[in-house]
Amino acid sequence: MKHQGRNDFTLRLFEAAEIREGMRILEVGCATGEVTQLLSEIVGPTGEVVGVDMNEQLLEMAKTNNNASNIEYINSDVYQLPDDLAQFDAIVGRRILMYLPEAKACLQNLKRFLKPGGILCFQESDAINGGTGANQLPLHQQAIQRVWDTVDAEGGDIHIGQKLYMMYLNIGIPQPQVIAEALIQTSDDNDLQWLTEMMETRMKENEIIAKDFSMEKFKANMSHEAEEAQAAFIRDMAFGVWGRKD
Repeated sequence: MKHQGRNDFTLRLFEAAEIREGMRILEVGCATGEVTQLLSEIVGPTGEVVGVDMNEQLLEMAKTNNNASNIEYINSDVYQLPDDLAQFDAIVGRRILMYLPEAKACLQNLKRFLKPGGILCFQESDAINGGTGANQLPLHQQAIQRVWDTVDAEGGDIHIGQKLYMMYLNIGIPQPQVIAEALIQTSDDNDLQWLTEMMETRMKENEIIAKDFSMEKFKANMSHEAEEAQAAFIRDMAFGVWGRKD
């Protein structure tokens, strides 16, 4: 597949937010360490990245996959970070706030770990405009809707991106900057079959699809639909926000 790389927007966001060499950075919700590795390369040997996640299994994968000398991993709840972490030049996260029941409270807590002038930078996905342009591809639209319905059923905030600006203002980050970008995919270049299959168990658990749903039949029908119709469509929107602590 040739569709837009998953890290392209992230790297542009970090550049706009002035994440740079030599910084000490806290990454919350680091999971398997994909973004941690990007940050490690940006800050270089004179910088440091501390990745935090409460899932020990994911942290072990992160340590195996991305174990550069300037990375440290910590198993912790983002609401209860240890005080001895000290302060950071920047705190970042990707697609974590949307899954937190108290995203604003999390940001407020994180703020105390920022140095004066430190950067708070987050990337989140948003369901706004998802499926726009895919009128000729109803099964593709259905796949997009099922993905978001599943996230919503699991308690995720599928419209968190639109709320980031006010959230920053409410925790006292002045003049936050926000960018958004549509993830455009096409009938012959998209990841919806893969994504639907990856989320099949979750979709069934949340009754988004029936227990006897045939993934193979659905994928075959999607492939046939893609062959019959040529279209570009919005898969979802990526929002990025950053600002500095007074």
